[in-house]
Parts: sequence; C-alpha cells; structure tokens
Amino acid sequence: MSARTNKPHEIVERALELSRADGCVVIADEQSTANLRWAGNALTTNGVTRGRTLTVIATVDGKEGTASGVVSRSAVTPEELEPLVRAAE
Repeated sequence: MSARTNKPHEIVERALELSRADGCVVIADEQSTANLRWAGNALTTNGVTRGRTLTVIATVDGKEGTASGVVSRSAVTPEELEPLVRAAE
C-alpha cells in the first residue's frame, strides 16, 4: 500500500482496522495546488503539488472518564500508519 496511490478512504479504513482503542476517528485531508509561471503573456512553466494529512483521534474509557489522544501527520507511508495509530492511543 502506497500512501500516494491508495485512495483516502482505503487509508482511513486501514487505520481504523489497526486501532485497539475504545473509539477511533480517522480524518484524511488532501490538498492539491497548481503553480503557473508567466513571462511576456506566455506560460513558461507549470506544476502540480499534492499533499495528504492524516489525523487519528483515539478515545479510551476509564474510571475517571474518557481520555483522548490526537495525532496528525503528513506524508504517512504504509510503514508509518500503525505507529501513527499507536501514538494517538
């Protein structure tokens, strides 16, 4: 699984599967930007950048109430997905 080739919902589903917390919310936020450079009324260069941020919110029920942890990272690779979920937990 590559973070760039998988659809956001696939990454969210995988993160939810990895969670051991009582409750878990995963948010995938994707952005893209087009950069255009003009000189003398002519387009000289262009490019597109893309980014993805993954936020994991884990909740655990306890005697004193519910505790929560929130971790947000960008450019998460498949190898970094489980450590991200564990950090939130």
